[in-house]
Amino acid sequence: MGKFKVAVVGLGSIAQIVHLPILKKMDEIDLTAVCDVDESKANVLTKKFNIPRWYEQVDNMIEKEELDAVHICANSHYHFPMSYLALQNDINVFVEKPIALKADDALRLAKLAEEKNLTVMVGMQNRFRDDVQILREFIEKDELGEIFYIKAGWLKKWDRGSLRDWQTKKQQAGGGVMIDLGSQLIDLAMFLTGLPKIKSVRMYDYTINPNLEVEDAALAVLQTESGMSVTIEVSWRMHMDHDMIYTHIFGKKGAAYLNPLRINKELHNNLVNVTPMITETNKDRYKQAYRNEISHFYRVLEGVEKNMSSAMDAYYITRIIDALYESADTGREVFLS
Repeated sequence: MGKFKVAVVGLGSIAQIVHLPILKKMDEIDLTAVCDVDESKANVLTKKFNIPRWYEQVDNMIEKEELDAVHICANSHYHFPMSYLALQNDINVFVEKPIALKADDALRLAKLAEEKNLTVMVGMQNRFRDDVQILREFIEKDELGEIFYIKAGWLKKWDRGSLRDWQTKKQQAGGGVMIDLGSQLIDLAMFLTGLPKIKSVRMYDYTINPNLEVEDAALAVLQTESGMSVTIEVSWRMHMDHDMIYTHIFGKKGAAYLNPLRINKELHNNLVNVTPMITETNKDRYKQAYRNEISHFYRVLEGVEKNMSSAMDAYYITRIIDALYESADTGREVFLS
């Protein structure tokens, strides 16, 4: 098999820090084009990464380039239409989260990809962290017993300048901090526990900054059909001097904690630390997760690995997010059919 002809759409921070440098180091990739409305930014990046062509419009790029895959790194409200256009033109898609702003659109992408025998992979890099893979194996082998409670949070420190304008617009972002940060924690909890069926959800949202159209703090409560409870707390800017990111998993035979990984088990009536040794730092772990994720996408295209972050998985997470916003709007618990 020859090299994959690839383009990147949207040249923001995730493209500059993650996608472009990783793709340029992969022997199996021919990075032929980028697309962004900012010509000056595109000129700098095409020179830096030695990329032959720049396009302002994605439809023009798709028409002129013979692409095997496209990486959608544009603002969230472009994810669905750009991904759909790529699939219509028989191009495989790696799209950053969220796959779409609404579950119906996520399902349309999943169905179209299946009809055309194409791959859509969604950028949920937590799934590709080494510590998450280790923890998932512990849970799958019932080392912690039945999981009955997961508590996760992502609380960002006080920083007025950290948001981009489009993130604060409901029509463009689909929501606030819950769809931005909360979706990643929900996906992590679901991935670790085998995508259990959600029975009901409840969300409480808050707008600390009155100038925003969307929530900048929220609490979500998820209940699975098996009885497991999940709580998610998120905020873009709490009155804190440092970020707090955590996931705690409690089972009937043990418990686990992420950031950093720690696993405790009950053995012979004693609490024993059974955490495997991991030498890499948090920073290295996140960088490697992105490399693992993008490399996996191309192993899927080669047919040697199964998609670990599929459009159908993303559709399920988007359904949960939709239900959470319905709960916040109505002030009631929402049941998923």
